[in-house]
Amino acid sequence: MLDLYNNKYDRQTLKEYIYAISLIDVIKTQKIDVTFAVRYILNKKYQIRQEDEIITAPIVLKYQPHIKYEELQKALNDYESDDDSVDDFETVSNREAK
Repeated sequence: MLDLYNNKYDRQTLKEYIYAISLIDVIKTQKIDVTFAVRYILNKKYQIRQEDEIITAPIVLKYQPHIKYEELQKALNDYESDDDSVDDFETVSNREAK
């Protein structure tokens, strides 16, 4: 398991463990880019924990002050759901079980 509070991880590592980590902890502890925020943090597909379901754009902006409102809005508007996505939770969990 990743130790989000004591280590910094790159985008690829966070993406690989997206179903094993708390998204709210990611935005509180890691520096992410706007596309990661849109594709994973704000994407309901990856909000599998109850605490992650409350994450909204204003919450992302609060914990990621380097992301500007206009930049986030543009990324949300331009987002294509299949861009850079990972397998669904069931596929990933079945793969991990083998």
